[in-house]
Amino acid sequence: DKADFQDYRGHWCPFCISYLRRLQSLSSQISSAGGSTVIVTAESEENMAKTRQASGYTGPAISDPENAIAGELKQRFGLDIVITPKRGYPNGMAQPAVLVLKTDGTVVYNWAIVPKLGNLGGATDRPVLDDVVAQVLAEIHGTAAPSSEPPTTSKTSVGGLLWEKIFG
Repeated sequence: DKADFQDYRGHWCPFCISYLRRLQSLSSQISSAGGSTVIVTAESEENMAKTRQASGYTGPAISDPENAIAGELKQRFGLDIVITPKRGYPNGMAQPAVLVLKTDGTVVYNWAIVPKLGNLGGATDRPVLDDVVAQVLAEIHGTAAPSSEPPTTSKTSVGGLLWEKIFG
């Protein structure tokens, strides 16, 4: 009934790995609501395997080194995914984004990072996935009016990620 597209930077990004771990932990809630997830990256297939191993994400994943999907999502749904130069990404690196669609193509939720110094070039200040799922489910089930306020953003710190990495 619904599809959720998550664009992530790469296997080397601890913020992306943390985000994908949370997405995996929410997958049963998403699927029981009739949804599915797909992650998209500009990194290679072999590096995507490293992402799966580090994050535990088991759902569908697409390697899109040409960033064709980012262009298509902008054209069809107005989601402006920023592509930035990055060594190892011949056509640039797609920055983080989230898109939730109904099967009829109606956009339920969209967000794309605007890279800047304050969010470490696009690494931090992502919407909290639990809030995104709650907002999407409320809107789909008509239990809440669509909010003009975006879900809260995560101020994930490097220290917090190190704590998680060390102490699990």
